[in-house]
Amino acid sequence: MTSNELNFRPLFEPRGVAVVGASPKPSLAKNILNNIVSSGYDGNVAAVNSNYSKVDDVNCYKCILDVPFHVDLAVLCVRAESILPILEECKRKAVGVAQIISSGFSELDSLEGHARQQQILRWANESATTIVVGPNTFGVMNLHRPIIAVGENRIPRTIAGGVSGVFQSGQMVAMIHPLIGRGVGISKVVTTGNEINVTSAEIIHFLAADPQTEVIVSYSEGIKNVELFAAACARAREQRKPIIMLRVGAHPEVRMGISRHTATQASNCYEWDIRFLKELGVITVDSTEDLIETVVAFNAIRRPRGNRIAFVSFSGGMGNIMADLILSARGMKLARFSEPLRKRLRDILPRFANSFNPLDLSAQSAFDTEGLNSCMRVLGESGEFDILLWGKDLPMTIDDGSPVGLALKELTIQHPEIVIIPVSQMNGVSGGHQLDGSPPMFAGRPLLQGTAISIRAMDKVIEWHAST
Repeated sequence: MTSNELNFRPLFEPRGVAVVGASPKPSLAKNILNNIVSSGYDGNVAAVNSNYSKVDDVNCYKCILDVPFHVDLAVLCVRAESILPILEECKRKAVGVAQIISSGFSELDSLEGHARQQQILRWANESATTIVVGPNTFGVMNLHRPIIAVGENRIPRTIAGGVSGVFQSGQMVAMIHPLIGRGVGISKVVTTGNEINVTSAEIIHFLAADPQTEVIVSYSEGIKNVELFAAACARAREQRKPIIMLRVGAHPEVRMGISRHTATQASNCYEWDIRFLKELGVITVDSTEDLIETVVAFNAIRRPRGNRIAFVSFSGGMGNIMADLILSARGMKLARFSEPLRKRLRDILPRFANSFNPLDLSAQSAFDTEGLNSCMRVLGESGEFDILLWGKDLPMTIDDGSPVGLALKELTIQHPEIVIIPVSQMNGVSGGHQLDGSPPMFAGRPLLQGTAISIRAMDKVIEWHAST
């Protein structure tokens, strides 16, 4: 099936699903079947395995042709040499999408593996009914459906939201854990593996028009169709949806590993690829940590009117750290407070507090509700900055009824043009979790965590908003 005919509704919103190769034994297929059932999926589901009539409480059939309902999505978890005959059955059954979990194709870098992949590619190109995703994938999920059909066996308590992901590597699905732990909701996730029929470009093109997707996240080992990928990025940009991509392959040794992972022929000019991605408006990051924090930043930061930053906290040390980082960022500017503003602040603050940016209110101000409110009012009235970063020590929710919460809330009400972003000095601190297990939040948005990593993420968000 050619790319301009692809219909991904059966992938993300299937009415019926068959897991081929599922059995009572522990396996990826069993995990996928368990996750479909436990996710609250309300469509029809079947296992396909000639050795069983039931897998737990799910009916099991000898072949996909025996399944008594229409199958939109077939998840294939069988030996590589068995895939082609099962695809023929999928065609006769008019299956919408066949996602191949199985490995054993061109990533083996063997004549046999290449031959198998070419057979599947020819079959997919000739098929008028069934789209092939994969092979060598990990599954798909749509939390708005909901359906979770991935091989992960530790699915967290899920939150439906606006972040969608397309990953060539299955293990990247694990990033939903820290995102959900930070209060970020997930929309759709699909792993594409070797991408013989469906590439990341087609998925991004679909997600760009998906009303349930606001941010697109990608892990890419190579761009297979440059023109199609450019068109997908243009569509996302038109819809004002950022694409955040972790692109690997900077070194020859890594490019060799990529060919054995997803059979992708990575570009020998990584630097050119990165420049090309930036020209398309794609936000590139170098690590999973930066990928996660940048996604969180897009959820925490609404579109600012400018890039002037005021940093306010009870800590002079954190202020100095953050000021250095802000001044080193490309898209951010540390606001310089005017003398009239500094005078008004000096009239409010303790005499040992400073009155310049970064603004150290001193620890004593934490107990002076009236002084804190007055300080926020004066800052808001100044018009000298666009974004206020509120510095904290640990990633803890700012209680709406606390002195800080009340002061920031009033600033938000009186000056909605100012973007307020709480950021904690520490990240990954177990003591920073809420007693009830809820993620640290302020006004319904997640807190940024860490100094350098949060500034890198904010810088990318601010630059993206300025360019769109």
